[in-house]
Amino acid sequence: MADLKLPRLNKAFIAGRITHDLELKYTPSGKAVLRFNVAVDRNYKDESDQWQKSTSFIDVVAWTYLAENLSNKARKGSAVLVEGRIETRTYVDSNNVNRKSFEIIADSVQTLEWQDRTAEVPNEEPPLPPEPDEKPADDATNDDVPF
Repeated sequence: MADLKLPRLNKAFIAGRITHDLELKYTPSGKAVLRFNVAVDRNYKDESDQWQKSTSFIDVVAWTYLAENLSNKARKGSAVLVEGRIETRTYVDSNNVNRKSFEIIADSVQTLEWQDRTAEVPNEEPPLPPEPDEKPADDATNDDVPF
């Protein structure tokens, strides 16, 4: 049997809401890290043809500048679109049992809600541009335009 050449593809996209307040932390070497969960809803019909909603809670990790930027502009309840790759993490729990978890390592996170623009609106109107010094001649007509 010939070897099957598979593409090396590990890409995940999720859209949902951040489930808790964000807490930016730093590694001992000073690298910013932000761990958070995103609640992703899925609607489906059950066996009795009734609509049901199922929610999955996905672990997401953002590093460096992405972590710092996100901690400043998002909060609990913010709608986000996360793009990244899936990685497994193994650890030993408090009962000394080996565990494995899956998480998305974020490459980008976009907030999906309009921010409150009222804070950005200036209190006064912007100044009008100055009027031109020369006024067009009164005898100029559209027939004089070369196009």
